[in-house]
Formats: sequence, structure tokens, C-alpha cells
Amino acid sequence: MDERNEYWKTMYEELELQMKDMMSMTLELIESNGMEKQKTIDKITKENNRLREEVEKSKMAQKENSKLNKEIRRLKLLEHKFNVTYAGKFTLKYLALKSSIKEQIKK
Repeated sequence: MDERNEYWKTMYEELELQMKDMMSMTLELIESNGMEKQKTIDKITKENNRLREEVEKSKMAQKENSKLNKEIRRLKLLEHKFNVTYAGKFTLKYLALKSSIKEQIKK
């Protein structure tokens, strides 16, 4: 009977050691997984911040584009006024005459 008890006691101790090793391995895996998750979170945070900056730049570019489009429209309307009205036509002919006189004087 002592031999049987000794056998089972030895088996129990070996099982305890194996369980302890398994638990320590599990703990190491959990800790390493936590570090990997933290690295992933940091990487995603950096990417998110970069994308936010790009969105802000895009919004600023859209505002600038809108301003430039308004300025182009204003200048086109001004050009149209010059081409359509009598005063505008007269001004354009005057400028053309003035430039041709300057060219003749230079020659």
C-alpha cells in the first residue's frame, strides 16, 4: 500500500509541476499578447492622427479653392463687362491704340 501511495504522490507532484509550468507559459503569452496589442494600438493611433492632419489640410485646400474660384468668377465678370459695354469697348480700343503708338515710337 505504501508503494501505491508513493506512486500517486509522485504522479500528483509531477502534475502540479506541469500545471505550474503551463500557468507560467500562459501568463507569458498573455503578457506578450498585451504588448503586441499596445504596439498595434500605438500604430493605429499614429495612423489616425496622420489621417486627421490630412483631412484638415484637405479642408483648408477646399476653402482656398473656393476663394480662388470666386476670384476667377469675379474677374470673368469684369472681362465680360469690358467686352460688352460701350465704355469697356472704348477702353479696350484706347489701350490697343496706346500700345500700338508706343511700339511705333520705339521703332
